[in-house]
Amino acid sequence: MTDLYKSLSLQDTANLILAVGDTTTVLAQGEMGIGKSSILSILKSKLADTHHFCYGDMTTKDVGDFLVPKIRSLNGTEVCSFIPNEEFGFHFDKPIVLMLDEIGKASKAVMNACLRLMLERKLGTFELPEGSIVFATTNLANEAIGDNLPPHARNRISVVKVRKPSADEWIEWALDNDIAPEVLMTVKQFPQMLASFEDFTNATDNEYIYDPRTPRPAFCTPRSLNRASDIIKKSKPLGIDIMAHALKGTIGNRATYDMLSIIQLTDELPTWEAIIKEPTKTKIPESASAVCMLVYSAIQQVEKDNINKWVEYMGRLSKEAQGLFATSVMRTSKKTTVGTSQGFIKWATANNYLFAQTV
Repeated sequence: MTDLYKSLSLQDTANLILAVGDTTTVLAQGEMGIGKSSILSILKSKLADTHHFCYGDMTTKDVGDFLVPKIRSLNGTEVCSFIPNEEFGFHFDKPIVLMLDEIGKASKAVMNACLRLMLERKLGTFELPEGSIVFATTNLANEAIGDNLPPHARNRISVVKVRKPSADEWIEWALDNDIAPEVLMTVKQFPQMLASFEDFTNATDNEYIYDPRTPRPAFCTPRSLNRASDIIKKSKPLGIDIMAHALKGTIGNRATYDMLSIIQLTDELPTWEAIIKEPTKTKIPESASAVCMLVYSAIQQVEKDNINKWVEYMGRLSKEAQGLFATSVMRTSKKTTVGTSQGFIKWATANNYLFAQTV
């Protein structure tokens, strides 16, 4: 039988949890470093006014961390009661969203302690407020990093496979999250950095990523690319050797060499200050890659007080670069900023056909 429903995106998984999470525990299972934990943030953006948010790392828990004994008097007789750990949110008077992270790496005892919580929303004599959502995350079993769920546990939950974001999806997220333009451009040019090892017959076919058949000390994931962005932005004053060494230990050899070639393009870029001060005179980068990186940088820096100046400068770029700015910025939080700019509105009216183009 053909496998028609292979995986969900992070956003699709969050939507599913929003729909069924109050009665069904969804287990989001996917490759390491793809942002599974960010599902909690996605849910928070939707439910912040109605729910409390709780997080539990199952790799750090022992069975005694779930319920602890408390001596109390019942009908004049001292008895032992059990009260839940505050991390699980049973003390709140309104619904919660509880994330059980890395549950596939939990010990057998911890897994058993989670079974009733995932199925019935209960621990001991305590029950979560009506409307509470419980979901879990774990890695793929075939990544060979210790994730395993026994059949009786899987039968209590709904397991969905979460795929890696595509390069375009990740770039869209990165533009809204202050990722260094050099990293954005590298992923743009080498989208295989975000491919899955499951898509390759031979482990040597993609040297950027983690593959359990040929373990690498460092490799590209959305998470490690985020770290690479921090390194680039903060270590430039220390020199290229130190930066390169840190990148190598974060994203691996192959990705580092490719990213360094992109970093060298920054010498071609005019400063943002120069563009805003003299949009009609400031130099235009010669290479298409440098122009693309400049556009990504502009998306992150445009504000109400400088958007018109940028539009004036942008008009001197190629139509493809202008189209890249328009299509990209309208998928970020900056769309309100540019959408109220008279300069951009005038440009968009004259160039509306470019909204369907990319570099």
